[in-house]
Amino acid sequence: MKIREGIAVILLAIAVMSCSDHEQHGINLEPSALAKATHPGARVYQSACMSCHALATKEEGVAPPLFGVKDHVLKAYPERAAFIQRIVAWVQAPNPQDVLMPGAVKKFGLMPAQTQLSEADLQAVAEFIYDTDLTKPDWYAAHYQAEHGKKP
Repeated sequence: MKIREGIAVILLAIAVMSCSDHEQHGINLEPSALAKATHPGARVYQSACMSCHALATKEEGVAPPLFGVKDHVLKAYPERAAFIQRIVAWVQAPNPQDVLMPGAVKKFGLMPAQTQLSEADLQAVAEFIYDTDLTKPDWYAAHYQAEHGKKP
C-alpha cells in the first residue's frame, strides 16, 4: 500500500509540474529538483502558495515571487530550523512589526494569515522552500541592487 501511495504521489507531482512553465514560476526542474518535486511540501506549495507566489516578472502578481521570499528569509535565518520556524510563524500570523520584505509589503500589502493550512502542511511547505533550488529570473539581480544598493 505504501509503495502504491508513493508512486501515486510521484506521478501526481510529475503530471502537475509538467502542465506549467516552471521557469516562469521560478522552479528549477533539473533532475535533482524534480526529485524534490515529490517532497510532501510540493503539494502544499502547488495548492496553497503558487497562485500568489509564482511570478515571472516583478510587474505582475499579487505577492512577491517565492525565490525572493526565500532569498530574504535565508539572509535573516540561514539555519534550516530557524528558516522553517520563521516561515511557519509568518504564514500562520503575519506581523506588520516584523517584516523582512518592507518593499514587498508596501507594494502588495501584508500577506493574509493562512489559517486553512495545518501545522504539518506549513512545516512541509517551509521544508520544501528551504530544500528546493529556486531559479532567479534575469531581472532579479538588477532589481535587488536597485532596492538594496548591492548585488544579491
